[in-house]
Amino acid sequence: MKKVLAVMLSVMLSASMLMAADTASLRNDFTDALASGDAAAAIESYEEMIEASQKAYQKAQRSYEKALDAGNMRKASEARSDMRASLYQGMTEEETNELLSLIIAEDGDRKAEDAQWLRLHSRYYSPSITYSWSTSGEGYSFSYTSSQTVMPGGEITLPDADDIRVNTAAAGVLTGWGVVPGEVTYQAGETIEAPYTDQTLYAVWETRVDFIDPMSGTESTVTDAVSGDTIAVPAVNPSDDSMVFAGWVDRTTGEYIAPDDTEVVLEGNGAIFEALWKNAGISDLEPRHYDAAAIPVNTQADLTFTITNGGTEDLRSLDIECTGDEGLTVLRGNGTIRSVDAGDSVTVQGIRIVGTAAGDHVLSITATDRDGDAWSADFTVTIV
Repeated sequence: MKKVLAVMLSVMLSASMLMAADTASLRNDFTDALASGDAAAAIESYEEMIEASQKAYQKAQRSYEKALDAGNMRKASEARSDMRASLYQGMTEEETNELLSLIIAEDGDRKAEDAQWLRLHSRYYSPSITYSWSTSGEGYSFSYTSSQTVMPGGEITLPDADDIRVNTAAAGVLTGWGVVPGEVTYQAGETIEAPYTDQTLYAVWETRVDFIDPMSGTESTVTDAVSGDTIAVPAVNPSDDSMVFAGWVDRTTGEYIAPDDTEVVLEGNGAIFEALWKNAGISDLEPRHYDAAAIPVNTQADLTFTITNGGTEDLRSLDIECTGDEGLTVLRGNGTIRSVDAGDSVTVQGIRIVGTAAGDHVLSITATDRDGDAWSADFTVTIV
């Protein structure tokens, strides 16, 4: 009996040692390839080591589960040992740096492909790009950094003026990024290849005034301006009659230009003015319990509708007025909506109507903001 147990123990140890030997041999192949300066062979050996380790681990794990199901704790313990023996030693920091040096010396797509492989297989390789911006003047000074982990060799888009909200009067307008302070290497918003090692880019500021309006397609830039200069404000045209021009604003300083103003005096080092447009779309009238094409006569019905702010300016204090034609009475529906933010929609409830005559009737809904600008929509309601 002791001889049988000894044989079984020997077989178990041999299997564990074999799995460990496989991963150890492949680990040595990886080290040797690094020493010989062969990045391709090093990557191939490392991948083979991972594959061998995973296969051995999965086999041992399945044996462990089956042994537990059978209640064989001895075999379960052996399988646990095999699982531990299948594990491999990950890349060290020194090995990572050695392989990275070999990869950086490669050309074109191969370099990017191998660097991205290394990014996924070594915890010591995680290149980043740091954005640094600072400025100072009389009575003010600020400095800030922000880092972003990148996939080496891929594409990244550098921040533009919309991504960095700083006081334009103090800093000016972001014009680009430099590998050294004060010199533009890349334009703001430019797409570049992600670096293979940690890099820092420095924001470069320019004294200028921008007017930006995606709605009308207006883009105007005034350069070589200094504080106190009078700047002409460009005219804009609405894309349709429902759009109401509400002026310009520099969101970093809060400086506002009224719709009728044609000039603005530059304060400080720059400004980025965005056009403000107001719009309230009224849609989706729906009875809560009936079909809009078949509301019973002499029956009170509750309605809902949607107001969508399709502009760039928040709508404040919207007064709602609902009126029906002869034969359609609005019992309830007038009120005020506190605000609808730009790009948002709200569902309005609380309208109650009653149709006293069969047929198609018109329900008119008007929304008027605090400035007196109004938007209206007519809906057909059928009383049967």
